[in-house]
Amino acid sequence: MHARGSFIFLQLWALGRVANPTTLKEEGGFDVVGPSPIPLTESVTPRELTTAEIKEYVSLYAKAAGNAMEAGFDGVEIHAANGYFLDQFLQSVSNKRTDEYGGSIQNRIRFPLEVIDAVVKAVGAERTGVRISPWSDFQGKKYPPRVHPGFPLMFFVRHGYEGPSPNIYRICGAHS
Repeated sequence: MHARGSFIFLQLWALGRVANPTTLKEEGGFDVVGPSPIPLTESVTPRELTTAEIKEYVSLYAKAAGNAMEAGFDGVEIHAANGYFLDQFLQSVSNKRTDEYGGSIQNRIRFPLEVIDAVVKAVGAERTGVRISPWSDFQGKKYPPRVHPGFPLMFFVRHGYEGPSPNIYRICGAHS
């Protein structure tokens, strides 16, 4: 790819509650995990992650991003869409936590933004992309109705989170 002047980004993602429990057990004895013990339809009930485990996942995403750079990728895309792991924290239908990672949109977006901040710190904002899928109903997602049709999800990111990184605005395409 590089020889022909192109670029390649690695997508970083995890399955969370949509993971196949048989595969997880066979490949290391892992549990199906999620923000809350809410299964996707008739599937296995995920184990709710502890706060310490959430912090560990933040580090794992940053480590994976660094590994991608060492392997020769030009950047990474953080998959926070389509009902997968990070998106499950955003969704009120899959996140019923009562700690700093649940409840309000400001809390539900905290983990994805911590991941973004850690990845940006590891590889740089210019090498970091973020995939979101606002208002998709894939894999049990059900965003509440929009406040106003003209306000995209980025409005809520920009005006609803009081996190540490100004990089989120540039990464997500929101403007000051």
